[in-house]
Amino acid sequence: DSGKITPEASYTDTGTVKIGDRTIENYGKRAYGQRTMTEVLERSINTGAVFAEKQAGHKTFLDYLSKFGLFDPTGIDLQGESYSENKKLKQGAEIDYATASFGQGIEITPIQLARAFAAIANGGRLVRPHIAEKIGNETIAPSVSDQQVISEATSSKLTAMLVSVVENGFSKAAKIEGYYIAGKTGTAQMPWSALGVNKKGYSDKTWQSFIGYFPAFKPEYLVLVKLNNPSTGTAEYSALPVFREMVQRIINYYSVPPDYEQ
Repeated sequence: DSGKITPEASYTDTGTVKIGDRTIENYGKRAYGQRTMTEVLERSINTGAVFAEKQAGHKTFLDYLSKFGLFDPTGIDLQGESYSENKKLKQGAEIDYATASFGQGIEITPIQLARAFAAIANGGRLVRPHIAEKIGNETIAPSVSDQQVISEATSSKLTAMLVSVVENGFSKAAKIEGYYIAGKTGTAQMPWSALGVNKKGYSDKTWQSFIGYFPAFKPEYLVLVKLNNPSTGTAEYSALPVFREMVQRIINYYSVPPDYEQ
C-alpha cells in the first residue's frame, strides 16, 4: 500500500537474520533462497517478513498497525474488552520491530485479528464487529465503515496472495475444491510473562491459529481458529484442519455456491 514492495518483490533468504546480538530464524531453521513476497506468505518465512518491514520503515509499519486498529479496542458490543497499547513495541527497539513483523512481538486479541483481516476482505475498509444484529426493534448499524485502511487495489493484491497461500503454499490442506479461500496460518511462541512466569523471552509453548475468509473474491464469511499450546509443532497440523471442517460445514449449511466448476 505504501509502494515499498510488491507481491513479486524478491529477496534472498539465508534462513536467519541478525538483529544486534539476536538471531531470528525460520521455523525448522530452513533457508529458502531467492523468494518473492507471495512465497514469503505461502511458506511462512520469518526473515521475509523482517525484510518487508525494513522496506516499509518502522514509522510506516507502526502507522499501518494503528490504522488496522491493533493498538485500540474494537468497540465490539460486549463488556470489558481488553487490548494492549503495545507500549514496548512503540519504544522502538530494532528487535521488537523484527519480531512484530511476523506476528510474534505484538500483543493483540483474536477479535482484533479478525477485525484486521476483515478490513482486507472488505476492500481495505475497517469494520466494527458486532455480536448482536438487532436489539429489540433496533437494527445495529452496518459494521463496515468509511475508514480506508488500505486501498482497494492493495486489498485485491493481498487477497490474491492469501489465496495463493491456500492454493500453493503450506496451507494446501485448507483447500476445498470449487472454492477460493484466502487464509494464513499463525504459530507464535508464548512469552514467559503470558504464562505468569517472571522471566524475559519466550517459552516452548505456542499459540497456533488459522484465519481465512471466503469466497475470497466476494467474501461473506471469516473464520478464526486459535488453539492454546496444542501438541503439534505448527498451526498447519492443528488449527488448519479445524478451520477446513468449519468452512465445509458453513458451505453445506448455507449452500454457498462454488467459485468454479470442479
